[in-house]
Amino acid sequence: MASMQKLDESQIIAQLKYCKRLPTLPAVALQLVELAEDSSAALDEFAKVIAFDPALVGKLMRTANSSFYGLRRKVSSLSEAIGFMGLNATISLSLSFSLRGLSCGQGDGDLDDTNYWSRSLLTALAARTIAIELRELQPEDFLLAGLMQDIGVLAMAAMLGNPYVTLYKNSPDHASLLEYEAARYGFDHVRAGEQLLKHWRLPAHIHESVWRSHAPADCAQDRRTEDCSDGIGRLSACVATAACIADAWIEGASADALNAAFRTAQSFLDINAEQYQNIIASMRDEMPAMEALFESELVDPAVLQSIGDSALELLTVRNLHLLQASAVADGHIQALEQRIATLEMQTQRDSLTGLYNRDYLERKLAQEFDLALHSQSPFSVVFIDIDLFKSFNDSFGHAVGDQVLATVAHRILTISRQTDTVARYGGEEFVVLLPHTDVDAARAIVEQMLKSVRETPYLIRGDARAHITFSAGIAALLPGRTAFSTPAALIDAADSALYKTKGAGRGHITVHDSGLA
Repeated sequence: MASMQKLDESQIIAQLKYCKRLPTLPAVALQLVELAEDSSAALDEFAKVIAFDPALVGKLMRTANSSFYGLRRKVSSLSEAIGFMGLNATISLSLSFSLRGLSCGQGDGDLDDTNYWSRSLLTALAARTIAIELRELQPEDFLLAGLMQDIGVLAMAAMLGNPYVTLYKNSPDHASLLEYEAARYGFDHVRAGEQLLKHWRLPAHIHESVWRSHAPADCAQDRRTEDCSDGIGRLSACVATAACIADAWIEGASADALNAAFRTAQSFLDINAEQYQNIIASMRDEMPAMEALFESELVDPAVLQSIGDSALELLTVRNLHLLQASAVADGHIQALEQRIATLEMQTQRDSLTGLYNRDYLERKLAQEFDLALHSQSPFSVVFIDIDLFKSFNDSFGHAVGDQVLATVAHRILTISRQTDTVARYGGEEFVVLLPHTDVDAARAIVEQMLKSVRETPYLIRGDARAHITFSAGIAALLPGRTAFSTPAALIDAADSALYKTKGAGRGHITVHDSGLA
């Protein structure tokens, strides 16, 4: 390959900064990034920004109603979609949709006639699917990181033009591409991508995952040393694994290719055979929705048809080898299929309200409790119960009752902040986690929620309007002032305060006051 003068990193960064053809995020996406830096911003503020891009609104609505979320009822407005998907997912999806519209504007050298976008979108889908299988808290973060893993290719194509696109087309695989880039330019798309994402002011964990996911030894080391305290190691390992799965699909998804990707999944994430088969099956099932949302055909239909057979062949052979007897293997496979069916039924969200479910809440509560103790910052928990809901349900029917639950959930969620967690605890009970929030601030937030719920008519018949209220209890972990030894003790205190509210007449808020130093 012909050589040319190599540029050092500072020169490349300067070219990225001043390149007029450099991809730029649309204005709405840039505003979302800026708004996301404000932890006190409410959901309505994000909805107002997104509303300026009708195409983006439509895609978010389609996503909320797609198989990605599997809600029992249709989402009919943008604010509902944001509420059901969650703010973090909305931001990540909005940026992902914006990214798909980018090109380097190089005419005949456009990357659209290569497998660049297919590989990027497959990596994004695989990363999200892995995150769901491993029960990570924010799967859409993984989708966004997967889509951005090779964003530096766009930057290099914009900066270097057709010669670079030709180099990209002629590279036999991804590892070779990095070697060719380093040999020819003294710089690769990994560093270019990291600098581009910094230029866009995206969060550190996203741009750091770009270079860490290209370092396989580091990903494996992260797992062995459990160096994932900041989440970046885990995110990077998932994206690296997802990229290997994407390459296997692009190569035709043969049993050999999927087996090679499985070895990577084992090394980076300690994924076992049954988890891997579940990931491949879920990707296959969600492929039509992914192709529709991003308006791309990612895999030839014939390849997609054979993927399930290849994955099942891989799983069966491995299980037979491990068990060393066909009779025992048959029993194991039957148990495995039942386990896979059970896992597919589990989700992080309540299907009626779109809020997080109790299982997710308990894990998030433990995480926020530990963070509050470590950072010596206040942490408040709110327990909410809809007043006289059973009577309302009995009088007007379960269909109306379900609508009331969904609407109350949406009202509470709309007032919540970016950093808060809102979950359905069970029945007509909800729990809100308010990190970095003391008692006074928590009461102010809950009063806004109660006001929003109280002012909403939930049933209109003629001139009559039925309104709903809720009762709430607040308990706060205040380092140095209150003593709660466990997350369970904190949420029990909030529940106790709730029952005091209900005993005193409902429709207001009680703060748990025991344990004060």
